Amino acid sequence: MPTAPLAVSPNPNNVMLGRGKIFGDRLQLVNGVLQRTGEFDLGNCTALELTPKADVKEKYESMAPASSLYARAVTRQTHSLKITGDEYSLFNLANALMGNQGTITATGASVTGETLTTAPLPGAFYPTKYRNISAVTVHDGVSTKVLGTDYAVDAVSGRIQILAGGSILPADTLTVDYTYSSYTLNTVSGGTAASVDMYIRFKGNPVKGPTYEAEFWHVQFTPNGNLGFIADDFGNWTLEGMCIADPVGHPNEPLYHLLQVA
Repeated sequence: MPTAPLAVSPNPNNVMLGRGKIFGDRLQLVNGVLQRTGEFDLGNCTALELTPKADVKEKYESMAPASSLYARAVTRQTHSLKITGDEYSLFNLANALMGNQGTITATGASVTGETLTTAPLPGAFYPTKYRNISAVTVHDGVSTKVLGTDYAVDAVSGRIQILAGGSILPADTLTVDYTYSSYTLNTVSGGTAASVDMYIRFKGNPVKGPTYEAEFWHVQFTPNGNLGFIADDFGNWTLEGMCIADPVGHPNEPLYHLLQVA
């Protein structure tokens, strides 16, 4: 591989108009050690911002009225990372919601006599235990109710709606018979992760400027901003995090490094 040109100034080729791809790897605690679990492409991201910040102590002399700055020292530094992305993948949602990915699985079967509600209200929806339902029959203990007159069915989600003007009364106890087909659905359980710790890789592909790659060994993220599921514009998500030092794995560059590759 050829050696990248050294980016030194002044040179208009160093002006940055950045683009690129970001990959995230959720860190998992195994036997007291954070382990990488695999990098996922975060998709289209509109911002990657790295912000260094230093806390400073200043000492002013008291020997003259000017009280000039006498000494100055950096006492602490932090490096924060902000990512804004557009794609609502399962991995991205789990990170943005401080959650975890999972699945729910059901093997198709028939159900008889499942209690739907003991106080049905006109217009209300009542869920069945399973989704993807068919061959639905609703009973009140005395009679069988009529589909389209007494109730309607949301077959995909598994819900029964009580229709106004039908024969179902608020004092009725309703049971339901149905069959359901097998399904496996992916899930994101929001708020189930105590923290979102990630390794981050950036592969630059700028419009203008030198090309950099970056590796951030350990960034602890917290979500920031709204996650729009109904909106007049395309939704996005934002993660803000702090770089945490990895002095064991990377003693000479404990936070991150940038590589100029072109």
